[in-house]
Formats: sequence, C-alpha cells, structure tokens
Amino acid sequence: MSEYQREDRQNFLAALFGGRSEVAIGVIIVLFTLGVFGVVARDAYFSNAKDKSGVKRVIAKRWNQRTLVFPIEGADKAGHRALFDVVVLTKDYGWVRGSTTELEKDDRRLSPQEIQQEVLDPQLRKGLGTARGLIAVGLASQEGEVAREEQRGGLRAVRIARWVRDAIGDEIPMWTLNLGRYVDLCVECEDVDTSWQRPFIVIAVRKAEGGTHISEALADAMSNTVNLPSPDRYSTFAFTKFTK
Repeated sequence: MSEYQREDRQNFLAALFGGRSEVAIGVIIVLFTLGVFGVVARDAYFSNAKDKSGVKRVIAKRWNQRTLVFPIEGADKAGHRALFDVVVLTKDYGWVRGSTTELEKDDRRLSPQEIQQEVLDPQLRKGLGTARGLIAVGLASQEGEVAREEQRGGLRAVRIARWVRDAIGDEIPMWTLNLGRYVDLCVECEDVDTSWQRPFIVIAVRKAEGGTHISEALADAMSNTVNLPSPDRYSTFAFTKFTK
C-alpha cells in the first residue's frame, strides 16, 4: 500500500471516528457490532427451526430424488455428543401394511431386486458407506395391538439391517432400533392413510465423542422433533447390536 493510500484510509477513518484514539475505538465498536449481529442472526436462524415449546423442525437435505437426510445432534446422560444423519425414503415409499418383508411405492409392492437397485441405489450406498456406524429403524403405524406391532417393528428393523448389509457389506458396525407402534393419536392431525407412520429409515452415525452411549445420544437427538419419528410418539425404544 502506498503512502497516499495509507493517508486516504486514515483520513476516511478519521472522518468517521475522529483522531487516532477515536479510530481505534471506532474499529472496536464496528467489530463488536458485527459480532453481536452474527450471534443474533444465528439465534434467529435456529429459532425458526424451534417453536416456543422447544419442538424442533429439522431441515433436510437430499441424496437423490427418493431420499431425504436429516442431520441431528444429541448428547447422552454424561454429556457426550454425537452427530447422526437420519436417512428416510420419501412419502412415496414405505412398508406394506402388516408386512415385515416388503416395501411399496405408491401402493405397488417392490420386488427384492427393486429394493436393492432402486431403494438402496448407488447414492444411498455411498452415503451410508462412509458412516462410523449404522442403525436400522423399525416401526409400525397405529393399527393393531401394541405388543404385536412392537414385534413387527423389531422384525422390520432386522430386515432393513440385512438389506443394508447385503448392499454395503459388514465392515461398518450395525445396530437395530425398534420404535414399536405409533401411539400419538390426534383427531385433528390423523389421516386415513397412515403409511407416513411406518417409513423406511436408516440412521448413519457420523461423529461421536469417546465413550458416547449411542442410544442415549440418539434418543436425545430425535426427541421433540415434528418431522422425524420422535420417541415420545412411539411405544418403545429398543436399541440392540445387530450381529447376524
């Protein structure tokens, strides 16, 4: 920078704030203001995703046309934190009602080949293949007796774990999570179609602090969410190591 440019800059700052000491104070004020603005903007952003009751709406990203990914973060009871990606097929896909072995798309049952080629397509395999751990989630909609539907949810979780293992191999640790039956019934929010209560879900563990209790951190991350299966809306939270 030339001498003339330095003088011009000093003159400009002096015109704004006065002499040298005033310039220094002015610069500090500007930096402080920018910092406060950044904090306010951040808080405003996160407040848009959380209402006054603390309920969260998680912003999703896409891996492909069929797959939504919801990044969430939670802590176990000791305060150890973990990051997860909740991978959910779009509403066109889901479990066939009453089935523990079949998925459907728009009321059309998918063949085993379609599940491997369409559901577990290359983009999804690539995304899951970079995880530190995988969690296959089974759940059931509101129809039926709770104990029976909890059993169905467990079988669905195991089926997803097997599909994923067949698609990407067994090098990544795998768990199953059975959420059981949907129980948060509400006259104003229920629909004749309950397929949205039993979506296809796999959760990727992205990061975890040493000693993290994964199931506790995941339960915390999923709680009080309006666009994910929050544990308080289902009948159980059975987390098990998958070894088959």
